[in-house]
Amino acid sequence: MKNWVERQRLGRVVLLVVWLGIRWSSAAAPPAPSAPLLPPPESPAPAAFEPGLSSNTDLLLLPLARRPSPRPVVTAATRVMAAPDAVTAVLLNPTSLRQALPSLIRAEIVASRPGPRPDAWPDRLIAWEVEIPLFNLKSRGWLRQRPQGAELELVEGAFAPGMIQFRTAPTIDRTGTILTCQVQLEIQSTTWILRKISRHDPWAETAMSAAAAWVVARALALRAEAAPGPGAALVRPREPIQPPAAAELEGSFMGGPALAGLRATGVLGAIRRRPGGRLGWASVAFRVPGSPPDVVSRLATPESWAVFPAWKSVTRRPPPEARGVPGPAPRASAKGTGIPTQTETASATGSAGLAVVDVVDRVPLADLDAAWSVELTPPGRATAIAGDTRGAVLAWQAAPAQDGQGSTVVLSMHPRLDAAGFVERRLIAAEPLLEHGLGIALAYVDAAAMAESLDLGLPLNDRRRGPGR
Repeated sequence: MKNWVERQRLGRVVLLVVWLGIRWSSAAAPPAPSAPLLPPPESPAPAAFEPGLSSNTDLLLLPLARRPSPRPVVTAATRVMAAPDAVTAVLLNPTSLRQALPSLIRAEIVASRPGPRPDAWPDRLIAWEVEIPLFNLKSRGWLRQRPQGAELELVEGAFAPGMIQFRTAPTIDRTGTILTCQVQLEIQSTTWILRKISRHDPWAETAMSAAAAWVVARALALRAEAAPGPGAALVRPREPIQPPAAAELEGSFMGGPALAGLRATGVLGAIRRRPGGRLGWASVAFRVPGSPPDVVSRLATPESWAVFPAWKSVTRRPPPEARGVPGPAPRASAKGTGIPTQTETASATGSAGLAVVDVVDRVPLADLDAAWSVELTPPGRATAIAGDTRGAVLAWQAAPAQDGQGSTVVLSMHPRLDAAGFVERRLIAAEPLLEHGLGIALAYVDAAAMAESLDLGLPLNDRRRGPGR
């Protein structure tokens, strides 16, 4: 863990650099014009996501490519306890959009034109401004009604050229709606700090898009579930943030046959919400080469986690410091998925010890330095026991791929980013849903880096093709 005084000094320097960078970027010439936005590929129908959705579980579909191209397409899906018409009414009403997203401090209609149908909403040009700690973003986009949904085409300013598409469909039991939010955003047309973050590693831009897609989808779902009218109370999680025990992390359903169609078209992510709405954990499933025994052997070795883009080094302490630490209680079996849970793994391998590893980070705006207690029993679970992010947890699960070629690996985590630094605390305090958005972003980046490492068969602690592009 960084010395407190050193962290304070570093924080002041970072904030000064950020402020100067923002001021410089606003006065400097804008970035080079982006290539025209091509029509994004149509995401799977909302019904394709339903087998993995529940009242507390949402899904994301990310690019299948190991290193996604710029302006990646990401889709978030959530279940809404409201009728499709009620959800669509929120999507098409700028006032409702502002109610759903408090950081959207402006959403004004500045122009209009006839829509595709005379009996539907006209196309409206919306000038919007979103407030983010340290800076604001402004843009303009055409809000259009579409069959079973709406779309916002960003044509000027931040994230332009870009597209946000919403689709709705009734649930099978007709008690609610499946809402999908597909985003394709141009990060390079935003501000200096976001452009810098997007270039941190090959997966950062996709991670940022995933966070945005889920936060927007879930915020609109909460608005649709609230009472109609301008006086509707804003619904957000307010209870203290409390990560689960590492033994609770469970993402095995993502490797099951019900979601095989989605896994064939992209990388699957999931967000589990606690009863009060806070983040339970975020999970990402990747297909990797190798048999499950070979894969889990590597995943259970904490030195292999040095490929995580935000981690600079992972150093195992001498064994005496790790002895005598009790392990977490076992989990019950998750039937029908083929991915072993904690109980199944323990019964197959017997009792195993723990290791303590020290992690040094490599990011300027967060303090991820921590000591982690790691279960050495494959496939590996870990808890941060010291450092600002104390209480953070992660877990691996692995099973044969459905077609028998390679393995499906699931990384689940609660990273405690709310405790990682000033900027993260401000962001989550301003928009509590960013706890989940940042969680799925980090889970994706770490899982993608590990998948690439498994593809390449790199030795432990090898960063030859590290996070830089």
